[in-house]
Amino acid sequence: MKSAAAAIALAFALAPAYVFAENVPVTHADGVTIVTQPDANSALAGVQFNIPAGLDRERLAQSGLSALTAETIERTPVDGLPLSEAVAAHGGAVRFAVGASGVRFYVEATAANASDVFSLVARALAAPDFSPSTVDAARATLVRDIGEQQQEPLAVGVEMLALSQAGGNNTGMPALGTPASLAQLGPADVQAFYRAYYRRGGTTLSAAGSLDGAAAAALQRLAQTLPEGSTGVVETRVQHLDASGQRQLVTHRDVGAPWLVVSYEAPSVKSADYGPMLVLAAFLQRTLGDIAEIPGTITPTIASQAVGAMYDYDSPTPSLVLYVDGGIGEPNRTFGTALSVVNILAATKLEGSIDQFKRIASSDFLLGASTLEARARLAGIFADRTGSADYLDATLHAIAATTPADLQRVARKYLGKPTIALVLPRVTSQN
Repeated sequence: MKSAAAAIALAFALAPAYVFAENVPVTHADGVTIVTQPDANSALAGVQFNIPAGLDRERLAQSGLSALTAETIERTPVDGLPLSEAVAAHGGAVRFAVGASGVRFYVEATAANASDVFSLVARALAAPDFSPSTVDAARATLVRDIGEQQQEPLAVGVEMLALSQAGGNNTGMPALGTPASLAQLGPADVQAFYRAYYRRGGTTLSAAGSLDGAAAAALQRLAQTLPEGSTGVVETRVQHLDASGQRQLVTHRDVGAPWLVVSYEAPSVKSADYGPMLVLAAFLQRTLGDIAEIPGTITPTIASQAVGAMYDYDSPTPSLVLYVDGGIGEPNRTFGTALSVVNILAATKLEGSIDQFKRIASSDFLLGASTLEARARLAGIFADRTGSADYLDATLHAIAATTPADLQRVARKYLGKPTIALVLPRVTSQN
């Protein structure tokens, strides 16, 4: 096996020309974890603000409240414009994503305007507008986004799997809620959720890029925006599905072809199985593409959207998700072959070198970490999960150290009990 240094050198050679920080500092102040990755070569500054106000803070009847609160903040007027428009007027962008245990706001701006943009976000976070007009506009945006998401079969399948595998605390509920659940929520609900859960305790602020003195000072102010205090999850009793083998979920949507989405349990980033799982995901990505017999007229980019493997190590219940678009071949044969390959891999001894898949895993990780947003997110994940924000060194070494025996062990450990989601086209009657 090649040395870890050689593998890391090769991975860097395959990566874009970005500067990755080493020994990323992690500090703690008033309950906030602060991570910074200065990059003097970057023309932009980005910051992710992860607040423990996600799905596990919603009650069952409040599905979508976390997203509605975040969207309301994005629409809060600052200097006469909704926050998102005010930030855009300064050459920046702001967006949010709701997760099982938190809501992540990501803000990006040019180096010259970073301080002003961060200050705009701090003002909206400190005093959101809970007026009916702002909350109604936020709700309408979410309903539109839900409608668009329901037309994406992969997103539908992943949502189904998350609901079936959630460990509790409503973490498997739809991230944006549903139109029906959102219709039941009003300004008073949003205001109560904000006051209860937008606190400093457990919050992580992770920044990357051009962070000069003014931007750094604005980051400190942003970290101190929320009031002190910590919150806890909403305890919910979950009825688990009783199944000794695979579980199958089926839904219908207005899609052109059936989709197979399969989920397996997976390790967290602090597990010794983390590196081998990254290599296993690369192996399955390549293998699924080969067995699907993708026509030569389909480009590699489109092919990766139709067949692939995703390792979600950020969730409280990490998973490995495989997906196949039935429109690229004969669905029954393609789906059956894909599942058979996974079963064979878990049961058969691996022979030969896995260096190619380790190279692919390293390259994929570096490419996925090439944006400021990804770098800020990864540093925040590792700081929260392991106490160290040095995600790059830890990941590349974990991949380089993976042996065929590790790969086989991890395949047998995690690929035994799949949960299967089938997203099928709606059947319409012909008159």
